[in-house]
Amino acid sequence: LADYVLARHYPALQNTAQPIVALLEAIVARQAKLIARWMQVGFIHGVMNTDNMTVSGETIDFGPCAFMDAYHPATVYSAIDRGGRYAYANQPRIGMWNLARLAETLIPHIDPVAEKAVEIATASLLAFQSQYTANWLHRELAGWHAGQARPAWRAARRSHAHRVPARGDALECR
Repeated sequence: LADYVLARHYPALQNTAQPIVALLEAIVARQAKLIARWMQVGFIHGVMNTDNMTVSGETIDFGPCAFMDAYHPATVYSAIDRGGRYAYANQPRIGMWNLARLAETLIPHIDPVAEKAVEIATASLLAFQSQYTANWLHRELAGWHAGQARPAWRAARRSHAHRVPARGDALECR
């Protein structure tokens, strides 16, 4: 399956020294960019299960999704999400959690020594935060320089929504 994904979505990575590691890094980068874009426009996916994320970095399964009218980080849209797992502010963390599940499946293909493979995969995953933040700030600063108007809720959430919520934040994943 990884060979197919490389050929279909990331052909330039097929001839790298470690194509599976490069694949994981590319998927992490695409998901960081996608989720940053969601957050910038107030999009709430609703149910970010692992099967609702793509290796190509596209949004799928638009069932329970919505855009916020007013900023509130705990906003959920799915009726089944009573605990707030997929709340607006949790989306970056859920994305990271889902990427970690993908990385676990790739461990045997990253390195024959499991400990080394986990170390390599972990380093690839840790790039999510900086890539998410860079994508968030790039769009924010590009809009600011262009003098674009922003909805009021965007200004309200600018102070903390550019970071992946840390464990222990009010909206901790369960």
